[in-house]
Amino acid sequence: MPMPAVHPLGRRGVLAFAALGMAALLGCGLSDEIRSYDVKRDATETSPAGGPDKFRLLGLIIPSGQESWFVRFSGPIEEVTPHEKAFDEFVATIRIPGEGKPPTFTPPPGWKEAPARQMRMATFVPPGEGKQPELYVSTPFGGTLLMNVNRWRSDAGLGNVTEAELPKVTTEVMLGSTRAYKVDFKGPGGKKKMPPFAGGS
Repeated sequence: MPMPAVHPLGRRGVLAFAALGMAALLGCGLSDEIRSYDVKRDATETSPAGGPDKFRLLGLIIPSGQESWFVRFSGPIEEVTPHEKAFDEFVATIRIPGEGKPPTFTPPPGWKEAPARQMRMATFVPPGEGKQPELYVSTPFGGTLLMNVNRWRSDAGLGNVTEAELPKVTTEVMLGSTRAYKVDFKGPGGKKKMPPFAGGS
């Protein structure tokens, strides 16, 4: 009597294969209900350096012809934040007499003026014990608004933005009849830079 044909996988193998096929069919029926989404972070949240926010940079870029004047106040968040109001009040006193002419301003009340530094018009230090963050007005430097914004974002440990994203990360302020751009960047902090930018703009 001829023996019944047996599949090379064996009867158990055939059953297992059939079960896998059924599972695949069921899976196809559920595919429309299972989706994954890639959510792009806002440019202001991009932080290539990673880690918690430790560094804060309050700054002002004042375009004047082919160059810009810079006002910067940066350091550890806990040292910069208590003086945010003083920074804003200082910015409000700045005026540009004319294109190419240096800005005029009123020093923050109670702050100490530091000795002259290369590439700085003036440097002020808030009252307090120990080393304090410095607020300074730089001499003019070149570069587009985008380049300078991204340079400061890099200092804060943040990613670059595009030209179209500038309105999201800057605030326009009027210094009399002069338009300037204020920034407030918080991040983990970037790598330390060598002069001139370490002590310049």
